[in-house]
Amino acid sequence: MREVFPPGTDQVRRTVRRRQGIAAGLGVVLAIAAITSGIALVNDRHPATNAPPAAPSSGPSENLDVFPTPDPTAEARISAADDALGDPDKQPWVVATSGVVTADYENAAMDLAADDYQFYLYCVGEGTVDIVLKDGQYGDKKMAAGTATCSDNPEPAILPFTQPAANRSRVFLSGDARAAEKASFSFKIVRTSEIVTEASQESRTNATAAAGLLDGSGLPEPAKMTTEQDKTADVTKPAGNYRVLVSCYGPGKVSFLVRTGKTLRDGTVATNGPTEGTITHECTGEGQFSSFASVTLAAGSGFSITAQADSAARNKAGWAYLVIPG
Repeated sequence: MREVFPPGTDQVRRTVRRRQGIAAGLGVVLAIAAITSGIALVNDRHPATNAPPAAPSSGPSENLDVFPTPDPTAEARISAADDALGDPDKQPWVVATSGVVTADYENAAMDLAADDYQFYLYCVGEGTVDIVLKDGQYGDKKMAAGTATCSDNPEPAILPFTQPAANRSRVFLSGDARAAEKASFSFKIVRTSEIVTEASQESRTNATAAAGLLDGSGLPEPAKMTTEQDKTADVTKPAGNYRVLVSCYGPGKVSFLVRTGKTLRDGTVATNGPTEGTITHECTGEGQFSSFASVTLAAGSGFSITAQADSAARNKAGWAYLVIPG
């Protein structure tokens, strides 16, 4: 089939590793689609197989069919490419696909909403793969282009792009002579707003240092926060007067915004409540801390504390907070 519809979200979340038979030497493209939202088409483009048969040879084996020997490493390369995609429960993607690299691959990935995205391509094997992303079902409106280097432990080629309006996107991959029909690939498209980055050791260490600035006799233990992404902490308390203490430690600047709001059913705090205070800290190697003035909290309400790190502080600085009676 030239167009294969994937089995659906539940099946995809269980695995992206559906296997298909490999016929090395025939140039058969394997494509395995994995989609966590929406509906996408994955196009398998098979080379023509209607060439006239070779003239029969004389001898006792003239009526025997001879098949090419499958490449025993091909399945391992596809499995490694699948594994490189990661766990969609930890890093959700919009669409993901894997297969065998060819010299001329095209995939109509899926209809994408207008948003900012990042395209990740992994290539297992040797050689390189050129990448072009185009907007729309037809035409040559290029959104991004780059090259991925294949290896046994592939590092992804990451191409940020913006989908200007809801439309279908197309992915073009061109493997060089070493990669085509030998290497395997996988790619995924991730919304930029949903990208999950692991906290660095530096940020975790600085979060502990920031918490140390708020330690005091008889006070609760401060909450430690890292800066690999902007974060909002929710704190629910009984009605009363409180002080909110925040601190940061490390390079760069961290801005804090404190709001009060109604406590929602899921335990989080609504962010449409009044702003109680804002402050920006130059974190420094000695650290900085602030105490927001006494805030009266109504019954059924709580605090939301949002921290935004600048580029110098991102995933390097750490911060902490504490809410105490006051």
